[in-house]
Formats: sequence, C-alpha cells, structure tokens
Amino acid sequence: MSVSVCVSAVAVAALVMPYVQITLPLAWLVLVVLTTVLHSRVLSGLLKPDHRSEDSKLTIAAISFGLRGLLLASLIYVFPFVPVTIGAVLTIYNVGICSATVSATAGFRRIFAPYAIVTLGPIALVWSISANLQVAFYERMLFVGLAIVYLISMLGHAKGTFAAFLDSYNNRVQVIELNKQLTVALQDAETANHAKTQFLASASHDLRQPIHALSLFSGSLLMRNLDERSAVIARQIDKSITALTSQLDGLLDISRLDAGVVAKSISVVQLHDSLQQLVQEFLPQAKSKSLRMTLHCSVDAYVRTDPMLLQRILRNLISNAIKYTDRGSVEIVVIQQNQSWRVRVKDSGIGIPAAEHKRIFEEFYQFDNPERDGSRGLGLGLAIVRRLAKLLELGVEIESQPGSGSQFSLDIPRANKEESVMALPAMESQVKSTNVQVLVIDDAPIIRQVMQTVLEELGFGVVTCESTVTAVELCRTYKPSIVLADFRLRGTDNGLQAIQSVRTIWPDLPAFLISGDTEPARLREAHDAGIELLHKPLASADLLRHIMKAVEQ
Repeated sequence: MSVSVCVSAVAVAALVMPYVQITLPLAWLVLVVLTTVLHSRVLSGLLKPDHRSEDSKLTIAAISFGLRGLLLASLIYVFPFVPVTIGAVLTIYNVGICSATVSATAGFRRIFAPYAIVTLGPIALVWSISANLQVAFYERMLFVGLAIVYLISMLGHAKGTFAAFLDSYNNRVQVIELNKQLTVALQDAETANHAKTQFLASASHDLRQPIHALSLFSGSLLMRNLDERSAVIARQIDKSITALTSQLDGLLDISRLDAGVVAKSISVVQLHDSLQQLVQEFLPQAKSKSLRMTLHCSVDAYVRTDPMLLQRILRNLISNAIKYTDRGSVEIVVIQQNQSWRVRVKDSGIGIPAAEHKRIFEEFYQFDNPERDGSRGLGLGLAIVRRLAKLLELGVEIESQPGSGSQFSLDIPRANKEESVMALPAMESQVKSTNVQVLVIDDAPIIRQVMQTVLEELGFGVVTCESTVTAVELCRTYKPSIVLADFRLRGTDNGLQAIQSVRTIWPDLPAFLISGDTEPARLREAHDAGIELLHKPLASADLLRHIMKAVEQ
C-alpha cells in the first residue's frame, strides 16, 4: 500500500502544480513520501515484542495513522486556487485513501475513526467555504452532506470489517491451539507406537529362541527313518511349528516396514504368469474348502512394480479371501485402466460392514473373530498390505457388505510389453553339500547343540563357540566357509562385532546374523552393516538354502 500511496501522491501533486507555486506541491509530495516510509517503520516496530504495553502500542499506531491522514488531506489548501474539476479529483483522492485504510487498520475503530475524521472532515469544510468553485451554495451543502454520510457509512463498514477480522483471528487462535493439541496427540501416538514396537520386538525375540530350537530339532527328526506313526507325529509337530513361525513372521514384517529397511526394486512384471503362480499355490487350500478359484487376466498385462513386494500383497489378499469364505468362489480379475492395470481379489465370503473398512487395516484387528481363533492368524495380513502398498505407492480400495463378500482392488502402473520382464520368484531348489565348514557363534548352549545337530545332518562340518573372543581364537588356526552368529551374545558382545572381528583374519568371509530380535533399531543396524539378518525360528530347509547360496557366490 505504501507504494500506491506514493504513486497516487505524485499524480495529485502534478495535477495542482499549474495552479499554485510549484514548491508547495513538491514540498507536500516529499513530506508524503518521507512520512509514508516512517509510518511503515513505526508499524513494523510495534509488531516486535518489547516493554511497551498493547494499549500504548495502539495509541502510537492511532497517532501515526492520524498524522499521516492529516498530511495527505492537507493538500486541500489549494482549493481556493483550482477549478471545480481539480477540486473533485482531490475529493476523490481523499475518499479513496480513506476507504483503503479500512483494510490496513482491520477496521479497528480506535485507529480508523481519527484517521477518517482528519481525512474527510477537511474536505467537507472546504466545500462549504470555498466560493471560487463556481458551484451553487445548495450544491456545496449537498457535497458536505454526502461527505458526512460517507464518513458515517465508512465507520459502519469499519465496524463490520473489524468483526470479521476478530472472527478470523479467533478461528486462527483455535486452529493454532488445535494444532498444538494434535502435535501432542501425535507425539503420544508415536511414543505409544514405539513402545508397542519395542514390546513386540522383545516378545518376539523371547519366543523365537525356543521355537528356533524346536524348528531345527523337528527338521532333524524328519530327516531320520521313522516308523509310520512316529513320522505322522513328527509331521504334525513340524506343521504346528510352521504355523507359529508364520505368525511370528508377520510381526517381523511389521517391524521391518516400520524400521524402513524394506527396499523396493522396481522392474516389469507380467501379471498373468505371476498371478497364475499364486493361483497354483492357493488352489489346494481353496479345494479343501470346495471353493472355486478363477483367474481372469490378459497375457498382455504388464506392470511396473517390485515383484517380491507385489507377491506379498497379493498373497495376503488371496489368503484372506480363502480364509473368510466358506462357500462359493474366489476370483482374481485384472482390468485395464488408462495408465494402470487394476487387480481385483473378490470373494463370496462373509463380507465386512462399512464401519469396519478402515479398522481391518490395523494391526491385530480381526473382524468376526472375537474368540481369537488362532487358525486365522494374528490379524497382521492387511496391516502389512497397507504398509507395502504405501511403500509401492499403490492405492488399496475395498468394496464389501455383510453377506455379499468382499473385493479388494489395487491399481498398478502399466508397463510396455517390450521392456524386460521379471516374474515373481519361484522357490529355489535345495542343494546339499559335505564340503562346507560352518562356524556357529551363540551364547546359548541349547542353540549351539541344536545347530550342530541339524547342520551335521545336512552334511556340513560344524564348529561352535560362545563369544567374539573365542571365535577369533578359533579362526587363528581354522578357516570356516561361513559364519552364523546370533545377534545378541552375552553382555555387551554381539554377533555383528563377532563377524567383523573374524573378517579381520579372513576377509570377505560369508556370514549371516541370526536373531529373534525384531526391533527396528536392530534391523537398521544389521542393514547398515551390510550383513544379511536371518530371523528365528529358521527351518532346516531355509538354513540349507541360505548357506549354499552364500558359499556358492
């Protein structure tokens, strides 16, 4: 506004210069520019916190506005020397600056009222006493009346403006207060989430230790020649351990996603072949419940995404569809969109009420499972789907009503057929070798025993120890093919330190950390060190696969 005031003052001064001594309008113009700059600085200074009270600051602002308005209106001294048209322009000028000041003062009457009086009052006065304007007396009185009416209306307008400003200010104060409350609530939620993550990590670690031993003992038992009844019991034990492992892996997936250590590797995937693999995987499970399972997908459906993570999302959706459907069908339909392919997993199951659509993506929440039937898992499948979809920037939509089944949809960016294609990974074949020497570092005697038993059953040579110090001593005269170290060792010792110490003797030695710890900080620590972390419980087949893959590189 300061610039516009100065520019308009230049125009007004130029208009009156032909009728009066030129130094007078020039002096007025210089004073207007100087006081405008001074006025801006005064107002800026009032915004800064200091020892002055709010009331004294308002008084200073009112005086500054009043003096500035008086200076702008002082050009009316030329009325006796200018024609009526110039007098009309000066009137419009004063009325205009008065109107503009309503917004500048937010209509605050204590400031605006004195400014309006000193701006419009002199105009009414000069119109009433200037006889040279060649306007009839009643016309001049009409101008005076209009000026007074305008002054009253401007004061009313200022009152409304100030009321609107006050409402806006109060709303902003409320928004700021709500933002503060929201920030506190968010911090509380983050603290609670961190505490939850730490609890899950600790609970998971403590549970994984014995289950890890059970898993390896079970695998070792299945490798032996057993009578038919013992073999059935051993397979049932292994099946139960596998189910429990799957539930613990859900906790691990949540922790890894929360830790931000899950990296995406984008490539081009042919949806038809990838989905066909999943259909073949789940077909026996669907047939066991007499469910029809169908796939409708064009062979030309190519998408750009991470094949591994897409597999996890679709596997969880299909698994849920079968789990919550007792009769009818599970359909997987792929439809072409403008820039994407939409994958729909539809079932004829129990359906989900609209009020539950958001809650089903929360951890440990299971609709229609109040008795917490363990066969339905822990309620982490859709929580993992939500996190993975966010990581891949895919939107997940749900359409469902009770008794009408459910449909989950996600849109995946389209890719060109000509680009390289990576299908979803298939299971690697297992290899057995007798030429591999494994160094096991674990502070728990039972784990050392079971690891030695299982690894020897697999045909490996095995040496075990309990700490970094003993591992280093062993490696001075013994060269292992690979190191398997528990993440948590006794005291301040840990597997990461043990591997790094052994590698000072045997550089580039293949190694894995093995842990039941799912705390995000531990996951990031292993990730940053560039050492792959295997999680307990670890099946014998998985242990074999990881070892052979590492030593064959």
